Amino acid sequence: MIQWDASTLARLDRESGEPLYWQIHNRVRDLILSGDLPPGTRLPPERDMAARLGVNRTTVSNAYRELGADGLVEGHVGRGTTVCARPGAGRPGEEDLLPQPLPWSEVFVASGEQARDPLIRELVALCAREDVISLAAGVPAPDLYPIERFALATDRVLRQHGQVALQHCPTEGHLPFREILAEVAARRGIAASAEHVLVLAGSQQGLDLVARALLEPGDAVVVEVPSYLGALSAFRAAGARLVGVPMDEDGLRTDVLERVLARRRPRLIYTLPTFQNPSGRVMSLERRQGLLALAQRYQVPILEDDPYGELYYGDPPPPPIKSLDRQGHVLYLSTFSKILFPGIRLGWLAAPRPVVDRLAAVKQYTDLHTNTLAQWALAEFIREGWLEEHVAHLRREYPHRRQAVLAALREQVPRGLRWNEPAGGFYLWCHLEEGLRAKELLAEAAARGVAFVVGEAFHADGGGQDAFRLNFTYHDEEGLREGIRRLGKGLGMLMREGRERRGVPQAAVRPIV
Repeated sequence: MIQWDASTLARLDRESGEPLYWQIHNRVRDLILSGDLPPGTRLPPERDMAARLGVNRTTVSNAYRELGADGLVEGHVGRGTTVCARPGAGRPGEEDLLPQPLPWSEVFVASGEQARDPLIRELVALCAREDVISLAAGVPAPDLYPIERFALATDRVLRQHGQVALQHCPTEGHLPFREILAEVAARRGIAASAEHVLVLAGSQQGLDLVARALLEPGDAVVVEVPSYLGALSAFRAAGARLVGVPMDEDGLRTDVLERVLARRRPRLIYTLPTFQNPSGRVMSLERRQGLLALAQRYQVPILEDDPYGELYYGDPPPPPIKSLDRQGHVLYLSTFSKILFPGIRLGWLAAPRPVVDRLAAVKQYTDLHTNTLAQWALAEFIREGWLEEHVAHLRREYPHRRQAVLAALREQVPRGLRWNEPAGGFYLWCHLEEGLRAKELLAEAAARGVAFVVGEAFHADGGGQDAFRLNFTYHDEEGLREGIRRLGKGLGMLMREGRERRGVPQAAVRPIV
């Protein structure tokens, strides 16, 4: 859509007997009829126009009202004032009958602005670029995919049940698959039957459905600081106000949360208690119990997101919060994207029956149901015991990749960077020292063919400028070491430039260790 600057107007004549609003009306009218303001052009908001012309807002409002009465402009609530597609009150000329481009920016609703953040799409695209070592996206190792076994399961389903497996299935999901998911939940300590399980097209759909069903614009949602960027985007798209609560080594600080619950009365608490994304932290059992007790006291539901709970590289983590829940306060969200294939787009949610019913009703308007064949094939894959074997293999392999990154960081990266050593999951959470910003480092790293995610994307409170997240599962050990080497070179350059700007002698620069 065309934007227009009010400076196009000639200077208003304040000594004339002609009212100022009529002068504005006449001059804008002339610009429209001459074609200088083509159809679809958005006029400045009344407040902005008034400020630019040095008049009060009522003057501009009167001018716009007269233009509207002439059929020259149209006002739209929340979308401003635009030039009409066919201006003029007389008989249209031939040029007026020509088709006009549709001004799409005028068609979109205002809430769509919340969905413009391209970061997730860009992260997915990074994985497909051969010239970049991506330490950014949260993706499992492609070289470890159990493709042959999954192909065998799919082939078996097609040969034995093809006519049914390629049909529609209930919105809630293929019943035998939901029964298997209930068994998966039971192994995690969660009491659920098939009727308490909803099959999703990935856990991101679960976040979207929960936001649609539980939130209205302006509602407060409690999130950890930092938190998963996909969840923050889903809640913002629903118009929610994000209320960040800090974490410590035991996870979400329930002392701060209690004050928030008492004052803000949020509609939802969102947490990733196990190998949290992006920090890698694990919420202690005592903290989980305290969180659940607060949710029950203040009657606020918890959305527990658990994509990484099975990927522990030592002792198992504490049980899910949902396993402690006896009153139906917790919605448990999980996915196969992190332990199997991201492209299969299968996730699931365990929740009280009324929640499953409501989310299924919302889901049917978006995709009717999740991929039927994928549900049948994964059910077969799990029945054979292949999923458990695959996850056990990942628990053996990923620690080697984690250690390769940690060793490379110690060897290749200048002092001035701190990082955690996670006991599971996918990520290292890093912090820059000496006042450096992660966005500046990303520019240096990208120039050397390596990428990561800056910390600001994970912060609901506007912080995280000094932080960034590294994935250690996607590449093999050699690729990870090379990626860290390039990162170290970029950080070294950034630190030298920073010291030069501050006038620090070159001899004071610490060497790469």
